[in-house]
Amino acid sequence: MDAQEQQELLLRSQDNRQMSSKQDTYYGSVEPGMGVDDREKLSMVCLMMLNMHAFNYGLFYASVGVILLPEEAMLLFPEQHAMYLAAMLGAAGLSQLVSPFVGYMSDRETNPLGRRMPYLIGGNAVLLVMIGALYVARTLRMGHAYLLLLLVAIIALNVAYTGFTGLVSDMVGSEQMGLCSGIMGGMTAAGAVLGLVCMGFVIPVKAAYPMYAVALVVCTPLTWYAAKDKPQEGQSRRPFDWTEVARSYYISPESHGDFFWVFVSRTFYYMAVSVQIYILYYLRDIIHIENAKAYTAILCILSQASSGIVSLGAAPVADRTGRKPAIYVALTMMAMVYIGYCFVDTYEWVVFLGICYGAGNGVYIAVDYALAVDCLPSQEEDGAKDLALWGVSAFLGTMFGPCLAGPLLAWLGHIPGSDHYSFDGYVALMGCGVIYCIGCGCALIFVRKGGEPKSIS
Repeated sequence: MDAQEQQELLLRSQDNRQMSSKQDTYYGSVEPGMGVDDREKLSMVCLMMLNMHAFNYGLFYASVGVILLPEEAMLLFPEQHAMYLAAMLGAAGLSQLVSPFVGYMSDRETNPLGRRMPYLIGGNAVLLVMIGALYVARTLRMGHAYLLLLLVAIIALNVAYTGFTGLVSDMVGSEQMGLCSGIMGGMTAAGAVLGLVCMGFVIPVKAAYPMYAVALVVCTPLTWYAAKDKPQEGQSRRPFDWTEVARSYYISPESHGDFFWVFVSRTFYYMAVSVQIYILYYLRDIIHIENAKAYTAILCILSQASSGIVSLGAAPVADRTGRKPAIYVALTMMAMVYIGYCFVDTYEWVVFLGICYGAGNGVYIAVDYALAVDCLPSQEEDGAKDLALWGVSAFLGTMFGPCLAGPLLAWLGHIPGSDHYSFDGYVALMGCGVIYCIGCGCALIFVRKGGEPKSIS
């Protein structure tokens, strides 16, 4: 063993001693002498209840992206709905810039409710108010006010989600992280299916707003009950430093190592996913379906069901094969689906491709969070801040993806005197999806962790 290896071994030993001295019990801290991976195992019921926020998140985000916003864009901006739909997604991406700041504050929180729950509960409370305001704005046809309120609503959603991801990272040890990531993916897909079923067949678009409100009221207490988040005893809030806040928005290979490439890869992934928001227009213009909303709901329900089923089974398989190989499989499936959309002309084939897409997506979401936690630079001190950056990648993807794909669809697919788009525009749209998938896989090549199987005890 050379001098450099001895020095690295000494540093790791010191880090382990520092980590084991931290106070971080099963419900927010560990007994003295216990390391971060010695946290008490959670029951399946506790894991399910803890991830009820993921259910609520899936209910909100899946139906908002593929049904609510496309419908509201046509209602509020009938002549330029494709461009304004991209603007709505851009607002969602812009709102994510709040997440690193929230993560920074959460890592230093000394509130009696705990480090994470004040942000989860507070964010959901503001979101509840904004849901009511959005309903009023769409009723009064106040399109630009709707855009502004949507920005505030997604900011609140991101505040809550930042608290949630930090909470899961605090409570779940590495031995259960693969299982928890799979449950998180399954709960997200279950919420998405429920939202799509309701909006596609049970309720009109305007009734989606009370549905979201009820979900918030029901799911938030369940996550709180399972978490019982508590502040670390005997510790005061670390001093606030604007320099550190600014640094929390900075990410590079030097500062974050593997986590940087996870961030880049996930950004490309959500750029690829963002292409799906135009599926309603695709069914209307290419498959020539009149009641596109209902058929979009059917497609998304089947796709999300496929995603949820696959995600529950993919997590333990990925633990044995490695998480990176699983993601490569997922990306290949998704890219092939986008290519397939350019060659089919019946709804049955679109459904088949949608189920394949859902399966690929299910593989990805089953390992996504677990890989991010594996690559965290520092889980104990700055876990929420760095996971907020991980969250930023999703919303940057949903913002940048439509910024290229939406204008391409409008430019190449423009039909004079019509609000429909031509086949050429959709070829360009699907081509963007393929390119985004390739970018996601290329960035993942630089991640050193995640290629090896996890030891199963």
